[in-house]
Amino acid sequence: MRKQLIPLAVWWGLAIGWTGLCFFLSWQTGEDTGSFSLALSAFLLKLLGLVGFHPDPAAFHMFLRTSAHFGVFFLAGFFFGGATESLWQLVPARRFFRPLCALLLGLMALFADVPKIWIPGRHLQWDESALNACGALCGYLLVVAAAALFHRRKRRRAASESNLTGR
Repeated sequence: MRKQLIPLAVWWGLAIGWTGLCFFLSWQTGEDTGSFSLALSAFLLKLLGLVGFHPDPAAFHMFLRTSAHFGVFFLAGFFFGGATESLWQLVPARRFFRPLCALLLGLMALFADVPKIWIPGRHLQWDESALNACGALCGYLLVVAAAALFHRRKRRRAASESNLTGR
């Protein structure tokens, strides 16, 4: 039992911590988010330049800002998937547990940008909110599907071993 508590704590710590970072980034002022994304874009352009790839800086910056919505929330969904699967290992729940967690995660990601309407220099864009939700759900579903395949394979191996031993 104690052995299962460590992954549970790690997954939930990552999920809550990363989601906090998602909300922090979503709720920055327009000036703060702009300077952060420009600095990150400049850094990544330098790295890409080292390998001989030189995209248009303005187009790359817009690509980075748009894909960040999906990517940042993808990791949140991934961590929440690991957290719910680690909890599932301790307390197997009913069939509605995973879909309910996916629904709550998607709604959280979808509405994470709503407070932007009160933040100076920011505005709510539902297409960006949809990217947040899609990213979160893709990350979550990746972990849940991988865990389901792992457990299915484990059950099949145990069944075939019990058939071989005659138990």
